[in-house]
Amino acid sequence: MARLATLALAGFMAGAESAAAQTVHHESLEPPLYPEIILETDDSFSDDPELSAFRRALAEAAGYRWGRPLDPEAVLPFLAAEVEFFIGQKGRGFREAFVSLGHHPARRALEMAGRLTRGSDSADSSVQSRYGLYVLEQLVMEPTVGRTPWLDGRICTASYGRISWPDWIALDGKLRFIDREHWVIASVVTPDGMEGLPVAGWPKPYQMVPVAPEQKRSGGSLGIIHPDGGVVFFSTFHGSDASHFAPYLNSHLCFEEREGAWKVSVIAMRLD
Repeated sequence: MARLATLALAGFMAGAESAAAQTVHHESLEPPLYPEIILETDDSFSDDPELSAFRRALAEAAGYRWGRPLDPEAVLPFLAAEVEFFIGQKGRGFREAFVSLGHHPARRALEMAGRLTRGSDSADSSVQSRYGLYVLEQLVMEPTVGRTPWLDGRICTASYGRISWPDWIALDGKLRFIDREHWVIASVVTPDGMEGLPVAGWPKPYQMVPVAPEQKRSGGSLGIIHPDGGVVFFSTFHGSDASHFAPYLNSHLCFEEREGAWKVSVIAMRLD
């Protein structure tokens, strides 16, 4: 999970320098800098024992381990015979939707996932499948699993709620120098991993919070702007105390229980 948190946040960290170049800084604004908005999130399957075991086994099958090459064949039993594939399309404001590309045989869906990562320009299906393994490994262990409104109530990873347009306007409020891509969802927050301000009980589960333009040069942490000012750094890499902040717009794996066994039924990828 810690590795997932670091990878999911890479885009936010990379954008810190451009955001810092803005002329307006949060230190010059009066608190509270933004309202408290908590997304209505279903996480009822996050700790389901059978689904959790399935997810761990899939992550193991998809992941690289010393002495064992990547093997796309190893994950095919975890996928439904026909997997529906979605891609995320940009819309107006904060209302991006997914569009279905139809149902595809499991092997083909794995290749599509690899090709859409843009990690390789190779036309070799075996290369695309190996990149597809990377997609599955990263998505399957996202900590929050439940019925997501982004995909019509399917049981999926990153099952966070959706923000209303008025709530987004309220978040945008005074922090106009924070791009929407820098708003994240507090999913797993471990107090022992905090550095900076001694803040108890913040952020709350599934609260929208902004990533600070100022980040540490050393990796392994993420700075979040506190509504009263200042930046709190959370450990997001290594160890059981790592926190996880998810992007608002996520990719997903969705699951169905078929004939007494869980299967991956949907792969939904953001292309933003």
